[in-house]
Amino acid sequence: MSIPVKIDAEYSEFLNKTLQPKTSGSPMVVDLFAGCGGLALGFEAQGFETRGYEMDATCCATYKKNLQGECVTMTLTPESELPPARVLIGGPPCQPFSVIGNQNGLNDVRNGFPVFIEAVRRLDPDIFLFENVRGLFYRSKPYFDTILQKLKELGYVIDYRLLNATDYDVPQRRERLIVVGHRGEFSFPKPCKRQVTAGEALGCMAMTAPPESHFLTKSMDEYIARYEAASSCINPRDLHLDRPARTLTCRNLAGATSDMQRIKLPDGRRRRILPREAARLQSFPDWFHFDGTETDVFNQIGNAVPPMLAFHLAGAVREYLNAKERLSPSEILYRNLPAQLELSLINEPREEYVRQFLKLAGKKRDTGRVINEALDILYVLGIPFQGLSKRRLEKMAMAFLAVCDVHKPGAWKDAQDLSFGRTLTSRQIIEYINSHFEENISSGSYDDIRRKDLKLATVAGIILKSANNPDASTNNPTRAFALNPIYAPIVRAYGTDDWEADVDSFLSCRETLGERLSDSRPMSMSPVVTLPSGVILKLSKGKHNQLQKAVIEDFLPRYGEESKVLYVGDTDKKLLHCDKEELDRIKFFELAHEELPDIITYSEKKNWLFLIEAVHSSGPISKLRHEQLRELTKNCSAEIVYVTAFLDRETFRKFAPEIAWETEVWIAEAPDHIIHFNGKRFLGPYKPE
Repeated sequence: MSIPVKIDAEYSEFLNKTLQPKTSGSPMVVDLFAGCGGLALGFEAQGFETRGYEMDATCCATYKKNLQGECVTMTLTPESELPPARVLIGGPPCQPFSVIGNQNGLNDVRNGFPVFIEAVRRLDPDIFLFENVRGLFYRSKPYFDTILQKLKELGYVIDYRLLNATDYDVPQRRERLIVVGHRGEFSFPKPCKRQVTAGEALGCMAMTAPPESHFLTKSMDEYIARYEAASSCINPRDLHLDRPARTLTCRNLAGATSDMQRIKLPDGRRRRILPREAARLQSFPDWFHFDGTETDVFNQIGNAVPPMLAFHLAGAVREYLNAKERLSPSEILYRNLPAQLELSLINEPREEYVRQFLKLAGKKRDTGRVINEALDILYVLGIPFQGLSKRRLEKMAMAFLAVCDVHKPGAWKDAQDLSFGRTLTSRQIIEYINSHFEENISSGSYDDIRRKDLKLATVAGIILKSANNPDASTNNPTRAFALNPIYAPIVRAYGTDDWEADVDSFLSCRETLGERLSDSRPMSMSPVVTLPSGVILKLSKGKHNQLQKAVIEDFLPRYGEESKVLYVGDTDKKLLHCDKEELDRIKFFELAHEELPDIITYSEKKNWLFLIEAVHSSGPISKLRHEQLRELTKNCSAEIVYVTAFLDRETFRKFAPEIAWETEVWIAEAPDHIIHFNGKRFLGPYKPE
């Protein structure tokens, strides 16, 4: 668990105490390109055991002098032998990508990424993390994408973020790219509530001039003044004690340049900052001693990962390892696909996909899953979740599960309702929750069941209150709750292929609690759509027809190539709209056939016929469906474009494994994008070879 950080003493004392190595045989961490050990120090302070590898002997000497782990002096290659490790960390040399470097990237001999990637492949750690300069993400983005792809191919979810060290108890504005590979649920550490200023970090050190101080000469002052004037510098680049320092680099620490890190003393003189001051600004504790010359020390500090940033990252890694929950290979594949598409090419059963309302890291995987299943049911049945805390949602789900007598994922077909004689009092519900869901709720809090946990479900009518005694008073602790038999068939259908269709049918004649509580409600729930020709159609209620409306009003203007709508089906009336004359002209198959798609449009401009399936609960253009439509339209004079439309990405994700190649996908919640399952071209017909 990450140690909460509160700066309530001098910054130096805070660092000295927080960053004490305290390894305890914890998971082994292998640290590649370890430098002087800034990244490893943060991990050792969180209790990890480390072993570093670094080619610079002076850096290795510093590492061994201050950390409990060993540091091996060697030039790493992809063939280097490494010990087994659950955690792999490192800072592959950043000069090939640094904004102030030559930006040679992959072609630079200092590029350490082939070594790091091969180490991931061979060690297969539970989690890996590397740090690099922001230039890798920006100016070297193509190579960065190549790195990520190679790491994804090794079976990891890859998350990355630009973190500013000043948000993690480091008195320095230092933005770095952090990349994490994992197979579960990793969360980056949350920023601290306050930032540490350079003045807080250095204290009276900044006002003194020790004997080893290097002062700027008059000519240097004059040169810097000209440089700052020419560059329209508003704030002199001296160290400002009322804010975090600017980024420390080898160049501005060790070199006497116009950009050097310097302090202006009260008497007007300016001096370069000292090694110990630089170390403090990089969040090294005062007990940490550096080997080598002054230039060596400055270079070690300038290249280091700030130990306090490393400390917070190590805490996040520890929380990940403690969570235990891991993703399946197909879930990892889904996570790694582009965010704008979220394409899932997995072949697991549909019931495996459960909307994640809560991430319950402290509970068993099956417990978290069944709680999310319960929330999914309540959400679809119209229980409003807005404004509810995570704990409130969790308790609501557990109480609902108790009443239904469901405590394992996928067991909803056995849900019990009042007609089965299943009733539970508030205290019995608490006993059930404690027994099955890893809780220890006091029986004295039984009134929370009525007032909070089941309140929304009882108001909605999903759960019956006083089921065993309708005349019982509100405060009577013996009155029991039960699943309403009217809702029971819908609850039992959860996870089946018919679930969404059953819900649509069930809710079509009912107003949900969320709708009743809504401030504004439509006068009519039936979607009305206007065709491009001006014809107005009134569709029957349901999400399927809401999607058809979106196809006509949002898809066609964007991608329809001035299409004319020739046919629209409807849930209640299959032939709601039909231009039979035009369909006959282009030799479309007989409309009496049962295999009609949901919408048919024709672009005379392109001579394209769009066959569109609007998918809510079934019916994408699968390989079989694709072959059927091709056979049925083989005599058609127009070229065929096959489109599957979805309301949202969640539904698309469920059906993605079934979608045929050489077709198109459109998602209503992202109307400006289209997903091409075509191998050789974007939107358009695809002729068999």
